[in-house]
Amino acid sequence: MGGAFDPVHRGHLSLAEDAYTELSFNEVWFVPTAESPLKGHAASLNNQGRIELLEAALEPYPYFKINISEIECGGVSYTIDSARRFRAIYPDIDFSWIIGGDQLMQLDKWKNIEELVQLVSFVLISRPGYGIDSSQIPAIPDLRFLEVRSRWLDIASSEIRKRLAAGKPVNDLLPPAVNDLIVKRNFYFE
Repeated sequence: MGGAFDPVHRGHLSLAEDAYTELSFNEVWFVPTAESPLKGHAASLNNQGRIELLEAALEPYPYFKINISEIECGGVSYTIDSARRFRAIYPDIDFSWIIGGDQLMQLDKWKNIEELVQLVSFVLISRPGYGIDSSQIPAIPDLRFLEVRSRWLDIASSEIRKRLAAGKPVNDLLPPAVNDLIVKRNFYFE
């Protein structure tokens, strides 16, 4: 599961937990981007800070892992590069890439999408506010749908950052360890 995770929140964890449970995954990897090609802006928090928050959030989940290869490579992070890297290092593992409904209609903008769909299967998570029109779904082999009804999926990291900057509480939106680390390290308040 790729993303900026700026910051990681309960929605990310809920989505990963549902994918792990419902699809019988062995693990779910969180792959923080160095720089997203479709967002048009850099992450608000530096790479090390985002990694620290992920470590804090994922500590209670032995089946959630962090893969920082996109950050280590630097620059714009393309999923195709990660998929190629994962297949080269782990040739016997079948990888799935988890995306939200907000990403589905942008797949045509993803670099080398034709090759990417051959390297990984896609898991599409329904997300509030992003209706999925099945007639407009690109032809993707092995596309799996996961209907998630968690109230946490309506959370956006951008909204959390705005609330933090305005001094508004976010305790219910973040895992306690992430909230504590944000306060302790003064992340997003500067």
